[in-house]
Amino acid sequence: MNREIDIEKVLKHAIIDVKFQPVVSVARKSVIGLKGISFGATLDGNFIPLDTLLTTARNADLEINLDRLIREKIFKEYNKVCTGDDKLLFLSINMAIIEQFVGSGLIQDVVNKYNINPQNVVLEIFENNIDDVEVLKEFITTYRSKGFLVSLTIGSGFANLDKLSNVEPDIIKISEAITKNIEVDFYKQEVFKSLVNLSKKLSAIVVAEGINLEAQSILATELGTDILQGDYFGEFTAISPKFLKACADKVEFTSSQYKKYKSEQITYEQSTHKACDDLLTSIIYELSTIDISSYDDKLQEAIDKHTDFECLYVLDNEGKQITSTVTRFKNMLAQNALVYKPAKKGTDHSLKKYYYFLNNLKLEKYVTEPYISLASGNLCITISEKFIGMDNKTYIICIDFNPNYITL
Repeated sequence: MNREIDIEKVLKHAIIDVKFQPVVSVARKSVIGLKGISFGATLDGNFIPLDTLLTTARNADLEINLDRLIREKIFKEYNKVCTGDDKLLFLSINMAIIEQFVGSGLIQDVVNKYNINPQNVVLEIFENNIDDVEVLKEFITTYRSKGFLVSLTIGSGFANLDKLSNVEPDIIKISEAITKNIEVDFYKQEVFKSLVNLSKKLSAIVVAEGINLEAQSILATELGTDILQGDYFGEFTAISPKFLKACADKVEFTSSQYKKYKSEQITYEQSTHKACDDLLTSIIYELSTIDISSYDDKLQEAIDKHTDFECLYVLDNEGKQITSTVTRFKNMLAQNALVYKPAKKGTDHSLKKYYYFLNNLKLEKYVTEPYISLASGNLCITISEKFIGMDNKTYIICIDFNPNYITL
């Protein structure tokens, strides 16, 4: 097929197809930018996919000409609707031909042609396409000095985070490789949170790509980013005032849903916190009225009665476990049992957060962040609380919950 395409005719007469997708902020209730791409071109009534165009142009050593044509069409269409607007334009940079861009001023020329402020243009670089770091640095230095913003997309393939130090991006985009199914995937949620925290330390704005569901938009906002991009807010389409209005309406709706979610979350947390607090008080009261030799039986009775519990155990004031770990998990898989097993009586917990912070900060109760339990292999949080036993000694009860079922 590639040999049948007259690439020079394409460059002179083809109608380049460009489309845009909104980049939005739920927190700000606004469409803050647009991502512009091309899907191909139409010539003599026939549509030619972009991959075919790029291959043909590359073989004819005209790839930069095609890239320039596509880029100019994106700027032209953006300028029709966003003249005088403050919306950002996100533009992907083809790293395969970046060497030909350095010092050429091609991007600056087209920006000047359409009277677009360089500060409104975001040059997107993908970390898995970076080979020549020195050329990349020169390219970034050249365009950043002219006012352009630089974005680095990470998360696809094997992300080399050392590229962050070379690019020093103004914006970090977290790819769909991480956001896909993030609403149900704890590990992706933790990776996402880590990248958000890293971005903040680098003073970079975070954009979450691949947001295709309302639940993903709410979770991504909850995890620390307020800039989102994905089909949920609008698929790639021709730019128009009607399109922008529909995007703005979707953002407004999502913002109201997020506000509703936060309100319900607070109400739920208050309710579950009180219920858990009452439950702990009840268990502690029972433990404080019986001999230490009966603690195991009392813990087993409690876990049989309350299905939210995953593990219960008691420590002495030095952090040494004085009971067995009572758990609902009796039949661990053989391979998991080699790594995950309940701690035995006599285990030293003095360096665990639920003991260390409770004891050294002179707290009465401590709640950990979610972590993977070595007792069960499940995600859990541990609540630890001090109490006085019948012998007037201080003990600490530790209770593991799965945070998917209870939030504290």
